[in-house]
Amino acid sequence: MEVGAFLWALGTVPLAMAGGGALALGPEPWALLPAGPVQIVVGASEPRVGGRIRLLRGPWFAWAEAPPLRLALGRAIAPAWLALVGGSSGMNVVWELQASPKLSLFGALGGEKACGIRVRGIKTWAAALIRRGGLTLWCGLYF
Repeated sequence: MEVGAFLWALGTVPLAMAGGGALALGPEPWALLPAGPVQIVVGASEPRVGGRIRLLRGPWFAWAEAPPLRLALGRAIAPAWLALVGGSSGMNVVWELQASPKLSLFGALGGEKACGIRVRGIKTWAAALIRRGGLTLWCGLYF
């Protein structure tokens, strides 16, 4: 899984749960466009176009993505979001912990392993991700 696709699929648990939109600038830019319970992703890495549909909202949340097909089931517990995501790359536990309203740690364990830090403004964000021994820097905005 390319790093842009990784961030879209596994590094945005709150965004998947909320169903919002985002623009990410970094090594492999992408845009997440909201349309009700559906989110459409357009990116620079393969696959270039994909979709996500929210299946369940609330403290328990679920979504399905394609391509490739991934299913996720998660739970929001106060300042933490945890999800179990299954797909062609195997099973992953995806998490995000809010240290404050502006700072969070996120990552994945399983078929994909990564850890990152995200700093958020009102409509903007910046992130550093450590994955496969490399560091990538990202920034973007929410809408």
